Amino acid sequence: VDSDGAEATVVVKNPCNFPIEFYSLDFDEQYLEEEKILRMAVGSKHPQNFLMPPRAVGGTLPPEVLEDYQEQKTLEAQQAELKAEAEAKVEAEAMGEAAPASHTAVTPYPEPVVKVTGNPLSRAVMRHLGIEPSSQGLEAQQHRGIVVIIHGTPRAGKTEVAAALCHYYGAAHLSIDTVVKEAIADD
Repeated sequence: VDSDGAEATVVVKNPCNFPIEFYSLDFDEQYLEEEKILRMAVGSKHPQNFLMPPRAVGGTLPPEVLEDYQEQKTLEAQQAELKAEAEAKVEAEAMGEAAPASHTAVTPYPEPVVKVTGNPLSRAVMRHLGIEPSSQGLEAQQHRGIVVIIHGTPRAGKTEVAAALCHYYGAAHLSIDTVVKEAIADD
């Protein structure tokens, strides 16, 4: 990039089915804008590494992140407008003039909505995974669990380990022997 016209041939081989996308961190305007948006969305309270849903080549950030960014920009504009109005009022009062009337009504940003909906990156990942962000959806998701399969040689203590894990986590225990016996009994 910083050379005086030197040319080089680069051969890129893609051993997988995912497409490869090339871009320059110095010149790609979309990348630079997306970095700014992500910095605002993630903020300083989150680690530098975070999960995001995959996107198609040339695609944009998830809509949840873009909507949050627009809301943040609107909030900043409203706060700047309120600050300018307050400064104008103080200045007018100092000069003995009547304070200018406000021309537009500014609606403050609804804080409770932010607390309920959560982080825009989390919402994007939840949408990608098909998790419903409503309270009923989250409750249903919490009732889903994982299945642990304990495998080993005969008389290795698998049943005791499984029973101990089920007791510790309050989970159900299912033995393959029981399943086979019930299947035979039910034809």
